[in-house]
Amino acid sequence: MDTYTTARTVTGQANPGGQVQTYGFKTTTARHVRLQATKLGAPATDESTKFRLQLAELTVPTAATTVTANCTLENSDWGKTRIIEGTTTSVTGARGFTSIDFPSADVSATPVWIEVDLGADRSIGSVTLHPRTDIGGAGGGSANFPADFTIQTRPDGSSTYTTARTVTGQSNPSGTPQTYNLTSTTGRYLRVTATGLGTPASDESTKFRLQLAEIGIK
Repeated sequence: MDTYTTARTVTGQANPGGQVQTYGFKTTTARHVRLQATKLGAPATDESTKFRLQLAELTVPTAATTVTANCTLENSDWGKTRIIEGTTTSVTGARGFTSIDFPSADVSATPVWIEVDLGADRSIGSVTLHPRTDIGGAGGGSANFPADFTIQTRPDGSSTYTTARTVTGQSNPSGTPQTYNLTSTTGRYLRVTATGLGTPASDESTKFRLQLAEIGIK
């Protein structure tokens, strides 16, 4: 069969400056993966008038090991794999990731985490968390965006996590994606662990969750 299905389209990609770029998409079953470029980027300094498609490596993690979480709720709208499928807003059938609900914003006794397997060790320059967008928070702002959390990495073959960044008292993003820059960070696994949850959703004002539409990793 020679029919291809487009899993994701990228336009206007900024120069990565040496950073590995990860492009999530909805879980897809296939034998062949094709990358097709319609516009090339900046040429090499030693070939300033020649344009090419050049990549050092193309890695495709298996769907079974792409995302794990300790308190995930899975249904037709929500699921852990939807955190990297390329939809940065919450829509029917792809709202993003949600944890189970908790009676309090303080979950330090049982932290909630979600982890992305990048397939191989790589440098990580920044992590962008996209808030849920289909409904607002109780009293305004975004619903269930984490308030206190850490961003951790773990190399391939190791069980030890390194904390790349700690965030405390994160203000409500009010629908705006939040980017957290990291310094000299490498790993195969990227984990976000929340100990303090944010504003609950307006339709569940007494239930606290960790909810994200998407995680972007650069």
